[in-house]
Amino acid sequence: MKLLELIGLPIYDITTGQRVAKVKDLWISAQWKLTHMELEEGGMFCRHAAVIHWEQLAACGEDAVFIPSASIIERGEEVVEQREWSFLYGSRRLKDIPLLTLEGTQIGWVADVYFQPDMGNTIIGLEITDGLISDLLEGRQRIDGTSRMQIGEHAILLHDLKPEHQ
Repeated sequence: MKLLELIGLPIYDITTGQRVAKVKDLWISAQWKLTHMELEEGGMFCRHAAVIHWEQLAACGEDAVFIPSASIIERGEEVVEQREWSFLYGSRRLKDIPLLTLEGTQIGWVADVYFQPDMGNTIIGLEITDGLISDLLEGRQRIDGTSRMQIGEHAILLHDLKPEHQ
């Protein structure tokens, strides 16, 4: 599953069936783990951050996300201080960050992130774009194996480019 497939999904309280929010963004640690799901709550004037710890999710599927109770939602600006990286928003986001080899070659930019919802919170690979024309002509690349990648301040460093990349 890709992170962009989660963005916009409804989040339901599994005990009441009530829709409580939508997925706005996902937070990622430097160790390539999903840590939080940021919520988009209703209301134009709702300016506070609202998140759920990834481990507290009851289920994460193709069409919806379930939480055990709406009471697990954390709110407040101090919550944002827990964020190392986000996928879509913020000053430290992974989407569109360049992927570089240690030889100084740019492979492309992060377009999406792969994870397996049934295997916990570990990110298993990246989808890389090399621009619109290249995407149309050749398709996007998938690079598996985040153990050989390091998230830097302005780029992701790829320690070796093995045949795993497609």
